[in-house]
Amino acid sequence: MINVGMRIKELREQAGISGRQLAKITNLDPSQISKIEKGVSKPSLDALDRVCSALNITFAEFFSPDSKELPPNLAQLLETTKSLTPEQQKLLNDLLKTFKNQ
Repeated sequence: MINVGMRIKELREQAGISGRQLAKITNLDPSQISKIEKGVSKPSLDALDRVCSALNITFAEFFSPDSKELPPNLAQLLETTKSLTPEQQKLLNDLLKTFKNQ
């Protein structure tokens, strides 16, 4: 079972933001973020949704056990790809396929 608080802290640190910054972005109290990360309290679904939105991830990505096992270079590639338009993502995927087939 996933430790929600630890996962939030891990993803927040990967994003390079402080707990206070996350609280401001999500419109949650900084003490609430701290309590969640320490496992003292659990986030509501609404709070977790706001955290995921702030970290630019889906619920599926949040709960995916494999996502934390990505090497840093692949995690960075994934993050960069998220900001591309669907057309740009398709072009990138086509380009990567040509590298793979060489």
